[in-house]
Amino acid sequence: MRSFLRSREALVGMLFVALLVVTGLFNPNFFKPESIVEIFNASLTLVLITLGEMFVILTRGIDVSVGAVAGLAAVVLGTTLNLGWPLGLAVAAALATGMLAGAVNAVGITLLRVPPIIMTLGTLGIYRGLMRVITGGSWIENLPQNIKEPNLWNLLGIPFFVWVGLALLALTMVLTLRVRVARYFYAVGDNEDGAYLLGLPVRWTQFAAYTLAGLFAAFAAVVFTSQIGFVSMNAADGFELKAIAANVLGGVSLTGGVGTPLGAAIGALFLTAVHSMLIFLGVPGIWDNAFAGAILLAVVYVDYRVRTALELQQRQARIRGDLWGGEPS
Repeated sequence: MRSFLRSREALVGMLFVALLVVTGLFNPNFFKPESIVEIFNASLTLVLITLGEMFVILTRGIDVSVGAVAGLAAVVLGTTLNLGWPLGLAVAAALATGMLAGAVNAVGITLLRVPPIIMTLGTLGIYRGLMRVITGGSWIENLPQNIKEPNLWNLLGIPFFVWVGLALLALTMVLTLRVRVARYFYAVGDNEDGAYLLGLPVRWTQFAAYTLAGLFAAFAAVVFTSQIGFVSMNAADGFELKAIAANVLGGVSLTGGVGTPLGAAIGALFLTAVHSMLIFLGVPGIWDNAFAGAILLAVVYVDYRVRTALELQQRQARIRGDLWGGEPS
């Protein structure tokens, strides 16, 4: 029970279920399967960007350019499709763009030693500027139908991209929990100097984290381009802050070395679901961000109080054990 209570994923998961139930009681239409599936489908963009950001945060870094990376990858995808490129090649170009953008961040941070927040703030502006240079400041519309078709596919009533998102989440969980090399992210974030003394490739691990963040942002770009069918100049704008908030909400520590992909995904799903719940409850949209922010603060505070209480109980139990053990028989 203590382990369960100490889990941020469990706390957020319980709150998520509670909000689902409350929303459904006020508006029974919310309990319809298509409504629940739509929440998962709408959360995919943020979930993917959050998973990429997770790797960076695990290494005690920060990347505030992931939203711009997603936007740039979407522009590359839309531009190449309108130039007549095959869908597979256009998607590959978008993914390569995301990885390259992430690698540029990595070079600045790991080789040039620019602080992560400064480096990614700079590239955020560069990537947003490149979006306007490539498109001339115009939206990319009239995309070929083949980019929209995957969003219409479904299996067992669940959209194709939801299955893709679940597969990527499962793969990420297996990598971080079972693959030794992937555990380097945790080691570097927990103690960078210690990891270096143990012979771990600290710089390469950080490089990989920012590159993966770019790759996942590009995956997100493919998903939301397929879902909405066009690319705007503010595509994925603000998603970098939402991704950081989702990670914190899901138990990924900003001090590095702590967190799981499942927790990050639950945090992203929760933040997205809040907006849908407010719609079903008839709450004006202007309250969305305020409500989501209040919940974020409440969850972090409750989690802190629970952890503090459990740690106090453990210390008291150890003290009682020492006193009992020290008494003469």
